[in-house]
Amino acid sequence: MKINKRKSEITMEMFMSIIREPSIIIAIVTLLGLIFQRKKVSEIITGTTLSFMGFTMIKVGGGILGGVLTNFSQIFSYAFKLKGVVPSNEAIMALTIDQIGADAALILLFSMILNIVLARLTKFKCIYLSLHLILFMSFAATAVMKGLGLSSLTTIIVGSLVIGSYMAVFPYLLRNASKNIIKSDEYTIAHASMTSYILGTYLGKVFGNRENDTENVKINDRISFLRDPNVATTLTMLVLLLVSGLVAGSDYVSKLSDGKEYIVFILEQSAIFAAGLYIAKAGVKLFTTEIVPAFKGFSQVFAPGAIPGVDVLVLFDKSPNSALVGFLVSFFTGVACVFLFPLVGLPVIVPGIMACFLAGGAAAIFGNSSGGFRGAVISSCLNGFLLCLLPALTLPLFSFLGAEGVTFADPDFTTLSGVLWLIFRWF
Repeated sequence: MKINKRKSEITMEMFMSIIREPSIIIAIVTLLGLIFQRKKVSEIITGTTLSFMGFTMIKVGGGILGGVLTNFSQIFSYAFKLKGVVPSNEAIMALTIDQIGADAALILLFSMILNIVLARLTKFKCIYLSLHLILFMSFAATAVMKGLGLSSLTTIIVGSLVIGSYMAVFPYLLRNASKNIIKSDEYTIAHASMTSYILGTYLGKVFGNRENDTENVKINDRISFLRDPNVATTLTMLVLLLVSGLVAGSDYVSKLSDGKEYIVFILEQSAIFAAGLYIAKAGVKLFTTEIVPAFKGFSQVFAPGAIPGVDVLVLFDKSPNSALVGFLVSFFTGVACVFLFPLVGLPVIVPGIMACFLAGGAAAIFGNSSGGFRGAVISSCLNGFLLCLLPALTLPLFSFLGAEGVTFADPDFTTLSGVLWLIFRWF
């Protein structure tokens, strides 16, 4: 009995470790797709390796971005005395994995199966490949259901049905908007802030002006260097770090810099940030080049006509100006919420810098596609507001977990949590 239990634990650990590494999921999908297309062995090895390498480059670039943004967050929070709850999916999952991890893993498994079934049998022909995000969503759904006292069986059934449907439907709802940006229908976006993107696209269409495209903003010849997205990214991060560092003081910055001179550390961090983004975007090009044709073989077997739903970073190279605008607007909207929320009795939510960069940038890209510069600003402002408001409203739903000072971050996780609570609190 103990041996069987240990085997099941090992299997579960292996399953969770694979899901936590989206690059492995991508490599498996590419491998199967190329095999189903009966490609040559050399083509299978090349395509699988390059897709794995491309997504790993995205991860490496994201890790570099996260490191710089963490330093910036610490400097900015210290400089302006920001204290409050930190939205972090990774942190709350790590703190609660022993309590609800088994149920969440089963929800993830059955949600994946339902997603493929729906893509095969319905018009929602999208398969969500950003499975590490679905793992976080499974934890959020499990936490709400368990907090209401529902059984594991009910939690798994309801969670799987809801999340599996979300995985097929929401990327489908973004398909046309994604097509406008990507200029093809070979893939769509599947991310944890699709609620923001859908609303932002609509608001951009209503209140924006598509003719005033953010990517075509006229720049004076004296500052023509800003046309290069790498230079613009470096200088933007440099200004943010310099201002925050000056207010925080060189003594505090030196604690983070391992003894480096203040200005050297700031300059280096700015360049590292741009380098991380460059690596991530290079990985995106490599990844999409391999996954799109390979996925056709995968979909022909499991869900004919389906397209993959992939991470938002694939958009950043297509609309670099919008991404930069979105990051800044989303971040400063979050900062404004820090000062406004106590006035209306809401808990302070410290803006998640990485979420502002990824989700804020993507929101602006979608807003720009439907409403130009004004649409980009409106969409990213909405995203920044939701990144603070929704965690503040849903914070009490997770209190029973005992994870103090952290909560789930992205709009899709918190929206789903709120909907589940509103429905099942009556049962």
